[in-house]
Amino acid sequence: MMKIELSQSKKNAELHRAKEWLPLWSYEHIRLNHKAFTTMCFYLEMVSNIAPEEDIFDQHSDFDESMVGLFRVLSNAVVHLEERLKVGRCDPKSEMVIFLGKLLVEQGVFPSRENCAFCDIPLEKLARISLVTDHGGFGCSDCVSQLEEAILSSAGEGRELWELLGSVANQRYQALKELTLQDRNVCHTLLNYSCYQLHLDMKRLKTLKMVLSF
Repeated sequence: MMKIELSQSKKNAELHRAKEWLPLWSYEHIRLNHKAFTTMCFYLEMVSNIAPEEDIFDQHSDFDESMVGLFRVLSNAVVHLEERLKVGRCDPKSEMVIFLGKLLVEQGVFPSRENCAFCDIPLEKLARISLVTDHGGFGCSDCVSQLEEAILSSAGEGRELWELLGSVANQRYQALKELTLQDRNVCHTLLNYSCYQLHLDMKRLKTLKMVLSF
């Protein structure tokens, strides 16, 4: 992570010259672990696909905080990944679930957890619930069984995701440790939800195949 002051250049220039630069933080363990490095590349690719393009020479950009939240999620994710590697306990899929959960919170499309997306019944004590991707929340088994067309998780995945996302949403990033994933498919299910809600084409994510193979 570096703080950079750029020299003035043409607006249509693709390359910019650094006038001054100052290193603020760097990772040591991520670069030595190919799974962690690929996971970090996945973070960068996701954020680059949803971040608005910035005019780096806009004199008023210091007052624009539209990308502060995205930067905070990304920087916290990389630092968390590095810290988990330091203690020798780093599960890439656990890191992906935490990152995606925090990203969904930041973008305002975190799935509704308190009540069924259809009948409004409280979900906390229900054993069988499903994540209904195209309705932005979780549904009880009775309502889900009546849907003719919907993008659903299985009931088992839904219950586990409900628990995992509760932990992610209610704790600060660095307070979170490694999540225990009983069903490894929950990571893919949450990724499906994230891409749908953020209007991303999963087929265009170059790092996706690699991170899902871990």
